[in-house]
Amino acid sequence: MNYISKAIINLHPMMIVIFITMGSLLFSQFLPHNLSDEERSRLDEIGINRTITDPPDSIVYAPAEFDSVAGIIFAWEAYSTLLTALIKEVAEEDTAWVVVDNSTEQNSVYNTLNNSNVNMDRVVFEVSPTNSVWMRDYGPWWIYEPGNRRAIIDLTYNRPRPQDDAFPELFSESIGVNYYGLGLVEAGGNMLLDGKGAVILSDVIFDASQGFDPNLNLDQLNQYFSDYYGVHKVIITPHLINDGTGHIDMFVKIINDTTIIVGEYENQSAGYPGNYDICNQVANQLANETNGDGRPFNIIRMPMPPYSNGITYTYVNSLLVNNKVLVPIYGFSDSFANDTDVLSQYEEIIPGAQAIGFDCNQIIPANGAIHCITMKVPAMREILSCGNNIGDVNIDQKINIYDILIMVDIVIDIMEPEFCFEELGDLNLDNQITLIDVIELVYLVMDL
Repeated sequence: MNYISKAIINLHPMMIVIFITMGSLLFSQFLPHNLSDEERSRLDEIGINRTITDPPDSIVYAPAEFDSVAGIIFAWEAYSTLLTALIKEVAEEDTAWVVVDNSTEQNSVYNTLNNSNVNMDRVVFEVSPTNSVWMRDYGPWWIYEPGNRRAIIDLTYNRPRPQDDAFPELFSESIGVNYYGLGLVEAGGNMLLDGKGAVILSDVIFDASQGFDPNLNLDQLNQYFSDYYGVHKVIITPHLINDGTGHIDMFVKIINDTTIIVGEYENQSAGYPGNYDICNQVANQLANETNGDGRPFNIIRMPMPPYSNGITYTYVNSLLVNNKVLVPIYGFSDSFANDTDVLSQYEEIIPGAQAIGFDCNQIIPANGAIHCITMKVPAMREILSCGNNIGDVNIDQKINIYDILIMVDIVIDIMEPEFCFEELGDLNLDNQITLIDVIELVYLVMDL
């Protein structure tokens, strides 16, 4: 018997319980974004004891990556310094839902946040045990149903982490919204919705060694997205090599329904072997793709910091929170990958947005950053007010050529009117959108 074993035996029984509990907590807190070695022996446990339901009867809209949010969900399982900073930023203007394992942890986290001057009036605690911090991958996805109701769509998490996988259903019960569980094994970080009926994901979804369904085929994938998300176009790209997860959100980001950021390495040697070419390949692929409305994507390249010591650094794994974009930074200042320049680039790409950097050096070795540990709660449809800016049919606070193009597409039946299109596009107030409204909008844009 070794020294440590004798020491444990001599402990008071209550101390043994505390010792074991703390060890369990430490293990759960630092589960990596990727599959752990131990989890690879339990892939058969993925998706057990979770609820599968029929799809929704009617889907009005599946919120996009960039749509307005009521707030953000966080799981308090690791990286408390980063989580505190992110929660503080979100809670300035929106709601931060903080998931804790029990009431004892809730009290502790409350004190941590309060001592950091977080606006606690905008913090909502959700008591629900979780296994890991990677809320993006197992957290709830959303649709709007008729009557402006939000509902939760729940993927099967590609990890044998049953508490994580159970969270969306428990959250739906807590906030009183409809719940729809589907059998698609997927990670939320490997999905980007454009708000127009298209989804972008990487081909890692077909890799059984990463916990995905070995029997999934393309037809089934298309059917899942159609039935549960109302998505009619699935775009599949290659995935990065050796980045830990292969998730699309490590190097691709949808900024609006026609603008996509794709990461870019300075040269072949800057990325893990092959990833320089993969980034360029995906950029070219998406440049030749269209969104769910058939409109071409505009691709913007963003620097990827050099791969180093087994770490795939990324600026692309950011989070859009209404008029803010929360960006992972690392202290880099070289001529190609520069924290300050990237923050400026975000503000140029998203006019009116404030880009805010957060130190992600502690979390990035676990193969994820800000987007990976956050999940949105979409704004209530009532919050998505049409306003009174007649002509601004895409509600971006600008009346320009993009509004005209949308109106033309509606008139010639390329797309169906959504949300506020009919209200803001009916310039002659005859309760319909016609060529006359398009002509009036052209004159309006020319006068601005």
